[in-house]
Formats: sequence, structure tokens, C-alpha cells
Amino acid sequence: MPNHSKNSHIFKAALIVIIFSIFTRGISFAFKIYFSRVLGAESIGLYQICLSVFYLFASFTSGGLVTVLSRRVAENRALNPQDKGLSILTSSLLVGILSSALLLLLLFLLREHIDFLFSDVRAKPLFLIMAPALITTSVYGIIRGWFWGNKDFLTFSITELLEEVFRVIFSILFVSGIVSGIYGERGIALAFVLSDIMVAFILVIMFLFKEGKLKKPTKFGTLLKPAIPLTGMRIFGGLLGTLIAILLPLRLIAGGFSVSQATASFGRVAGMANPLLFAPNAIIGSLAIVLIPEMSASGIKNNNPTLAKHIESGISLSLIISGFFLIMFATFGEDLTLFLFNDRPSGEYLRVASWLLLITPIQLITSSALSSIGLETESFKSYFISSLFMIASIYFIAPIIGFYSVVIANFLSILVNSSINLYYLNKRIGLPFSFLKLLAFLTISSSLCIFLGKTMRSILYQTSPALALIISVIMVLIIYVVTLLLSDLIKFEWFLKFKSIFKSSTHQNRT
Repeated sequence: MPNHSKNSHIFKAALIVIIFSIFTRGISFAFKIYFSRVLGAESIGLYQICLSVFYLFASFTSGGLVTVLSRRVAENRALNPQDKGLSILTSSLLVGILSSALLLLLLFLLREHIDFLFSDVRAKPLFLIMAPALITTSVYGIIRGWFWGNKDFLTFSITELLEEVFRVIFSILFVSGIVSGIYGERGIALAFVLSDIMVAFILVIMFLFKEGKLKKPTKFGTLLKPAIPLTGMRIFGGLLGTLIAILLPLRLIAGGFSVSQATASFGRVAGMANPLLFAPNAIIGSLAIVLIPEMSASGIKNNNPTLAKHIESGISLSLIISGFFLIMFATFGEDLTLFLFNDRPSGEYLRVASWLLLITPIQLITSSALSSIGLETESFKSYFISSLFMIASIYFIAPIIGFYSVVIANFLSILVNSSINLYYLNKRIGLPFSFLKLLAFLTISSSLCIFLGKTMRSILYQTSPALALIISVIMVLIIYVVTLLLSDLIKFEWFLKFKSIFKSSTHQNRT
């Protein structure tokens, strides 16, 4: 019964987070489609440059706090179910709000000297509009981290969905020119700030409604010591994103692109192809969100077999999910971006980059595992080393092969990051590495499905392009599932088990 109850809890939590995550990412994706058509790739590129700089500075204020807060709350509750982690939440809010307010003041005092942060200076005014959201983003992230640690995944997921809904509504209002003097990219930037304020306010209300209250803060050292390497990793990640937003256009220009062409290319990668390419991360990230508190609880109790099982199952399920998206993007990449964005180059990039999906799940799950068991320093070392490969690849290769250099850069970075993560995890808890068998099989089966999908599409295309696409997608999906079932890597018993768990959970909720 305890195992059944625990499985039921994990399944329900994963289901909640996945459903809300799919809705959230779907709204976000529709948002990008709409504005890429209304404003064009160049404007989307400017917005993406602003986002990369914004999240760089956001990482200074609460980058590591959220993860440490959620982990500490989960650990405390594993040892004492009555401990809600309100003291460590208070400490996190004090650090986050004060640091973001000081950073915001510094940015506005030095606003005439930050042009170097932007590869296209037209992005700077948009960033200054978005900058006040640093404070509300800090509050928003920290309170969500508290809900996360307490395994209140419904509240955690609803607020993320609300943020995206508000952002889309405000963006449509402002971009359409309803408010005099606000339009285009400035409208999206202002919508970003207002949606952030709204969601932070709602989160505070929900926190109070859950009988949450601030308590005497814990010693800041116990919070900051593990947060520093994670914050360092977030800062470095933000710096990396900002550096790439600057470096890629500059290296493209060095290869013969004009400024507008380079900005548009960055927009195609960051604003068109990547939202599709990283769509599986919505599901994989949801699994990681649910697994992190469980891994933290297992780690604090030194239950290494259970911890290893969580990691292996998370990687295996994530690989199966990513395999489907790999086949879709490698086979129908150009069709997707032509339909969604009326843009073929982004689809060509997507088709090539889709093979990254074979290793991305390993990086995501192992990075989450390291952070959940207190190996933040090791996680930072791994990320730092892998990032050097990305920077070097873009610098040397971009002038030669254009934005396809990002594919090589990502491949090397993810491969190195995943390998080092696995080394640390294996050293700490011991891993059976059973997922490697699945990875090898997916590489072969995906190649077969892609070949069959392209062949089928080319044969049927002369009859009806739309019908060819629909039939090809359906047939490729069927072939992929059948190959997995025949390989005994997916069992019907899984679905029967999930069905029984869901029925049991529903019955318990009704009673």
C-alpha cells in the first residue's frame, strides 16, 4: 500500500504539471507564432536579445535561491512533516527583494553605459522597460519555489499558466495600438512587466490563502552557502545567453551577413526554431519538477537505490518522449515552420538540430539530480566546462556555416555536460546506466522512422501536399510506437498501472 500510495502521488503530480505545462507552452508558442507574423523575425530577434539580458540580471537576484529553497523545504518535510519551511522562505524573500532592488537602481544609474550588452542597440530601450520586473520576478520565483518544495504542484503550475495568459493578453492590446504611443516591440516589453506584476500579486494572495506567513528568518549562511554555486551557474548561464545573443550576430556579420540579416538569423534560431526544438522540455521539465522533491527526500535519507531508480526512470521516459519529437522535426521541420511562421530557413535549422533531442533529456534530468542532492558545486563545474565548448564553437564556426554552428555548439555542450553529470552521480550513488540500451535503440529506430516518413511524404506529395503530410505524420507515429512495443521497452502494463492509479486517486479524492 505505501508504494502504491507513493506511486499514485507521483503520477498525479506529474500529470498535473504536464497538463498545465503543455497548456502554458502551447499559449507561449501561439504567442510567438502570432507576433512573428505580425512583427517579423527581426523584431522577434530584438525581443529575444532583451530576454537574454533580462534573465542574466534576474539570475543575480534569485537564480540559486529558488532551487535551494525548494530542496530545503522538501528535505525538512521529509524529516518533519509539520515543517512548512516558512523561515527559509522569509530569508529567501529578504535576499531576493533587496538584491533585485539594488540591481535595478544600479542599472538605471548606469543606463548610459550598458550598450555593450546588446548586439543590436535597438534592444536597449526595450530592456529598460522590462527592467522593473526584476523585483516581481524575484518574488514570483521564490514563492513558487516554496510551493514546489511543499509539493503543491497545482498552485505551482497555475501561476505559470496565468503569467503566460496575462502576457499574451497585454501584448495583443499594446501591439495592436489600442493604447496611444505604445506599439510593436515596446508593447511586448511593457506586457512582460505588467504580466509579471499581476502574477506576483496573485502568488502573494495564494500564499496567504494557504495560511502562509513570514517567520523569523533562518541564518542566511545556511541558505547562501548552497545557493552561491547555483546562483553562479544561473549567472553564468545568463552571461552565456547574453554572450551568444551578442556573439552569434557578430560572427555572422564577420562571415558576410548584414546587421539586419544577422539579427533575423538570431530571431529564427531563438524565436522560431528553438521553441519547437525544446517543446519536449515542457514535458521533461514537468517530470523533473515532480522528481526533484522526491530525489531530495531520498538523498537526505541516503536512500541511494531509490534515488538511482528515480534518475534512470526519468531519463528513460524523457528519451522516449524526445524520440517522437526528433522524428517529427527531422522529417517535417520545413513543413512546420512554413505553416507556423511562413519561414523555411528556421525549418531547415530545426531539421538539423532535432538530433540534439537524443541527448538533451540526459542533461536535463542529471542536472536536476545533482542540484537535488546537494552537489551544486559539481553541477556548476560541469556546466562551466561544457559552456566553453559552446562559446568556442560559435566563435570559430559561425562565420563558416552560419547559424548551423549553434547546432554543433549545443551538441558539444550538452554531450560534455551530460557526461560529467553522469560521472558525478555514478561516483555519489552508483548508476546502472540501463538507459544507454534505450538510447542506442532510439537512435536506430528514429533513423528508420525518419527515412520511412520522408519516403512516404515524397511519394504522396504529388497527389496532395496536405494529405501527404497528415498521412505521413500518422504513419510515422504508429511505426515509432510499434517499434518500441516490439522492443519490449514500452509495456502495456505501464498504461494499465497508470489507469488503476488514476482511478484509485480519483476515488480517494471523492471520498
